[in-house]
Amino acid sequence: MKHFYLTLLLIAVFIAPAFSQKDFRPGYIVQNDDTLRGFVDYRGAVRSSKTTTFKTDLNATEQDFDPTQLAAYGFAKENKAYEAQVIPAEEGQPAQRLFLQVLAKGKVSIYTHRDDSDLDRFYLSKDGAELVELKARVYNKKDPKTGKTFRMVENLYLGVLGSAFFDCSALSEERLRNTTLRHSSLTKIANDYNECMGGEQYTQPSRKTIVKPYPLLAFSKATLQMSGEHPYAKATFQHTGLGLGGGLGLEVTNPTISEKLSFMLELLYAPYRYEGEIRNITNLGRTTNYDILLDLHYLKVPAQLRYTFPKGRIRPFINAGASYAYAISTDRVETKNSTFQNTSYTEVTEAMPDGIYKQYMFGAQAGIGLVYPIRGRALLIETRYETTEGISSVRSLSSSIKGFSFQAGYKF
Repeated sequence: MKHFYLTLLLIAVFIAPAFSQKDFRPGYIVQNDDTLRGFVDYRGAVRSSKTTTFKTDLNATEQDFDPTQLAAYGFAKENKAYEAQVIPAEEGQPAQRLFLQVLAKGKVSIYTHRDDSDLDRFYLSKDGAELVELKARVYNKKDPKTGKTFRMVENLYLGVLGSAFFDCSALSEERLRNTTLRHSSLTKIANDYNECMGGEQYTQPSRKTIVKPYPLLAFSKATLQMSGEHPYAKATFQHTGLGLGGGLGLEVTNPTISEKLSFMLELLYAPYRYEGEIRNITNLGRTTNYDILLDLHYLKVPAQLRYTFPKGRIRPFINAGASYAYAISTDRVETKNSTFQNTSYTEVTEAMPDGIYKQYMFGAQAGIGLVYPIRGRALLIETRYETTEGISSVRSLSSSIKGFSFQAGYKF
């Protein structure tokens, strides 16, 4: 377990600067009605609403700007635009000027930003008027007859949309009722309205969840340790197999949430082969030796959260998560050789019978690796450490399988 904690510590050391790492991409800023092109720091949603960093070229001095200093900024390749706007003031609070991401722009414009509570807020403006927040009110209501409390949601934003879109007969009441407080839903209905009314409009490109499958090759070298009162606790085990496995990986990324964080799900075949021995067990003049073979074949399902560093051609990543393994086949053999004076006998039985052997195991894992682009595709290389709860189901025999593995994958 100490190796796993050490791996987590190393990841923590690397991940701290990762979240503050700068990632300059081609873009622009608008200041005093002048558009300056260069490179803009691509950051998370909360920071993007409060400040931006710009430089005219990659070797130039960085300049930080807040919403009082710029009218807008954006990114060229991502077609992502921000405008400095005054958002409606909260009750008892002063008005606030922020950089709002533009989701749709035309006769009706839709904006969004992520607040300090990591919640997405949405705003509507029609004909360039002041922003109106699109929101829902959530409250609890108690039934006086039953005494039960219910969670109620009042969709206040539907009234705002109805007032804004009243002059487009193509948008039915049913269509409005089916609109949700989400980026895609609000963008779609605003674009449909702007198209209905004619005129120029801007549309934020769709940022749907991306799912990428890829093959994996894995090589593992894990140790088996046992302890407790059971006779097998005295055995010393050696990993004698090649440890070559593999399978399929699945990377799920939602750019709306984060382009640097992804959820990783894998289905892997993992073989473990151990040979153990217990020597010179004596009892009333009889000496007994045991040879133990455990040939175990698992299907593993690791689930991890991965952070990919955004800068550079070769991009490092770190990940951590949990795993579940199920034994699809096993060969467990115990060879007992007993000697008393000049006589001896050999007995072969099943090692760790079903009452002792546990067919599944849970584990925790963490890893670090690199993504190397190759002609529009990518080679993935990772070193991973894993510790599991082991293969014994009885209290008298504690066990664990833990160690390092090396993985290589190819993303098409």
